Amino acid sequence: MPVRKFRSIEEMNAFDRERWMECDDPRLGSRIEALWNEWRDILPPLNMPRGVHKFRSIEEMNAFRDRYELERIANIRSQRVIKKAV
Repeated sequence: MPVRKFRSIEEMNAFDRERWMECDDPRLGSRIEALWNEWRDILPPLNMPRGVHKFRSIEEMNAFRDRYELERIANIRSQRVIKKAV
């Protein structure tokens, strides 16, 4: 993260206002959509079966979730290895 130096508090506050958007800014929706699209490209989908699942214990539920999370992590790693090799 870059270090920023300011000569006054007013300059610091002006920088902070430029960085953050107000909730009534009309560009906010498009910025959120762009951010979601960027993350959608970075992260592959989680291929977990949809619906409600019953588990006999917390351990069984954690194993179910971990299986799909580890599959997703392996998928991300394989994509990164392919990109580095190219």
